[in-house]
Amino acid sequence: MLFPLTFEQSVARTPDRSAVVHLNDDTELTYSELQSRAYRVANALRDRGLESGDRVAICMANSPEHVVAFVATQLAGVVAVPFNFRVAASGVRYHVEDSDPELLLFDELSRDAVTAIAEEIDVPMVHAGADTPEFAESFGEFADAPAVDPDVEVDYRDPSVMLYSSGTTGDPKGIPLDHEATASRWLINALGQHYYLDENMLGVMPLYHTVGLHGILCGLLSMSGTYLCMSDFDPDLAVRGIEEYEVSALHEAPTIFASLLDSDAIDEVDVSSVQTIGYSGAPMSQSVFDRTMEAFDPDHIANLYGTTEAYGTLAHVELHDINDPTVSGPANVGMTTRIVDFDSEGPEDTVETGTQGELIVKTNSPVTFNGYWNKPKATEKRIHDGWFFTGDAARRTEENRIIITGRVDDMIISGGENIYPSEVEDVLLTHPDVADAGVVGHPNEKWGEMVVAFVERSDSVTEAELDEWCRDSDELADYKRPRQYHFVDGLPRNPSGKIERYKLESRTEE
Repeated sequence: MLFPLTFEQSVARTPDRSAVVHLNDDTELTYSELQSRAYRVANALRDRGLESGDRVAICMANSPEHVVAFVATQLAGVVAVPFNFRVAASGVRYHVEDSDPELLLFDELSRDAVTAIAEEIDVPMVHAGADTPEFAESFGEFADAPAVDPDVEVDYRDPSVMLYSSGTTGDPKGIPLDHEATASRWLINALGQHYYLDENMLGVMPLYHTVGLHGILCGLLSMSGTYLCMSDFDPDLAVRGIEEYEVSALHEAPTIFASLLDSDAIDEVDVSSVQTIGYSGAPMSQSVFDRTMEAFDPDHIANLYGTTEAYGTLAHVELHDINDPTVSGPANVGMTTRIVDFDSEGPEDTVETGTQGELIVKTNSPVTFNGYWNKPKATEKRIHDGWFFTGDAARRTEENRIIITGRVDDMIISGGENIYPSEVEDVLLTHPDVADAGVVGHPNEKWGEMVVAFVERSDSVTEAELDEWCRDSDELADYKRPRQYHFVDGLPRNPSGKIERYKLESRTEE
């Protein structure tokens, strides 16, 4: 079930089916064409002397070239290291210095950042795009190797990918994953989301994220699916692509679903081909959930939870009847989880049903990582006695479902009481004139911390009206309501859709 083999099986099964479609310029690659191009790059990598364990950094958007490069690394037995193509020059430098690759691939969207530090990093570079800079080799010239099977066998323990954490609380951390993890991640995701052969899916989730790479791309290419990628996200183009290519499944961040629903094209096209919907990366508001159900009317919809360190942690619960976008299932297939006291450093101090605690995951699952790249202290902080401490706060319901309530580090302690930003945000988002909301704590002499809300308005609403809304809510205790409001044009979010709270915290005031 390792990805190099399942990809080859897809080629044999459906050689003439479209494997990759680039919606931005209508480029298409069939499975046989993708195989041929991946063979060329894989052989080029081997000809340059790269061997098992050597790393290839990929700073590229979701594009056919990125897909070819990734598949080639897997066939050549080397390690793909995709990272955020929108980082500044300092971010490129950090990822290259941290991962120590034998090669850096970049494209037009990352060109300026790479160019700014090209003289500072001692690594060969390959550019995918027009007018390749002098310090790099063009992707076409680099890939000028024989289109034959590189004939490399990979073992399930061989390294496959190194992804990076989002870095919202510090420098991004490298997360090495072996071939067993890559295979297990796409398979466990396909099982949970009811994916079958020949699915068509949008490839909006970035390929430097485990959802985009494992959950979507690897799954599709292992099951003769079609990957509809976008290097430049355009909601109208995406919605029209759903109709044109009869997209059967969507897995996106809630912010992407909101963009699709707000597009000018949503009421002009037929999106009834979509049967399965999953969302992850951040909470989905009730209003976006309701609009998603109305617009797509899927057969299956689920809130998916996982981390880069442990993907697919919780089972996918069908939400049609539950009608609560915050609910996930208990431990997924092949996973063991617990919820422990916040102050616990071991796995034994579990909390009672209904009580909030930290979600932890047993590391004996094939989808989990074994430690951070070159960061033993960070590993020791997060892995104890064979359990990965996710840093996510959660509670178990009487129905044995799991609700993620926020990050442990985001918890606000006001007057000795614990307040999670998500529970305040959920109430604010039910107001008809609130488009988005983010909540953080701010030091307060009397209470220790006070709740501060940042609100993006969809219509005119005042601070007094929102305060009254929170006071009248049966879902929010009075001590949890915001004491200060800031009205903003938009909230800072990372590519997974998570609010970058540290950016909000820097804008709070007494």
